[in-house]
Amino acid sequence: MKASLGSALIALAGALASAGCDTAPDPQASSSAETASPPAPEVSATASEAFVAEAEASADAAAEASPAAPSVVTYAPKDECAGRAGWTDFRKALGNAVSARDARAFAALASSDVALDYGGGSGTDELVKRLSDPASGLWQELDAILPLGCAVQGGLAAMPWIFWNVPENTESYETMLVLGQDTALRDRPGGKALAPAGWRLASIDTRRFDPKARAARVTLEDGAKGWIETAKLRSLLDYRLIAEPRDGGWRITAFIAGD
Repeated sequence: MKASLGSALIALAGALASAGCDTAPDPQASSSAETASPPAPEVSATASEAFVAEAEASADAAAEASPAAPSVVTYAPKDECAGRAGWTDFRKALGNAVSARDARAFAALASSDVALDYGGGSGTDELVKRLSDPASGLWQELDAILPLGCAVQGGLAAMPWIFWNVPENTESYETMLVLGQDTALRDRPGGKALAPAGWRLASIDTRRFDPKARAARVTLEDGAKGWIETAKLRSLLDYRLIAEPRDGGWRITAFIAGD
């Protein structure tokens, strides 16, 4: 009995030993296996092209939906008269008469019926009389006109150039030409520059405009509002000089302001 029990125990121990040898240890994941990322999926060429096309279409749609910025139009002086027959001599004589403040020489360039206002004032004698009156300020008006170019329409010449180049539907009574390339629209008189305003058109409130003030409140054609030096604003209805070919040369037929 004891021998049989011993044999059984010995057999059981052998079986357990065999089972231990046959069992494999649990595998341990390497550090590289733990940190490795799965490969990124590849995007096909067709899908990439479709994405680009969709993005471009969205950009085009956004551009169409956004209102275009208003274009800035300027009216810098031009000389359309220089190529006209006889104009060079006339323009030189005109400049000399103004520089010399010579009323007789200036009147010699005018027609006998030259128009001087809308109330019937006309003629070279009246022109000489007005030019000779220091209070009239007409020489200063001519000084201001001469650098502002010349336009041609229907064979006639007009100085300044802007007079025959005002856009349609412009309210001339309340519109000013901003003089000078470097003139700026400012946030207040003498304040910070907001935008370039040189040779642009600006509207004013005629009820509040003071020609003696340092600056005037204006609105530019694109809607921008601000202040511009009053000395840099010229009314579209200010003095102009009209000349036409007569007697083989040019004659001043109107030197007039207003409308």
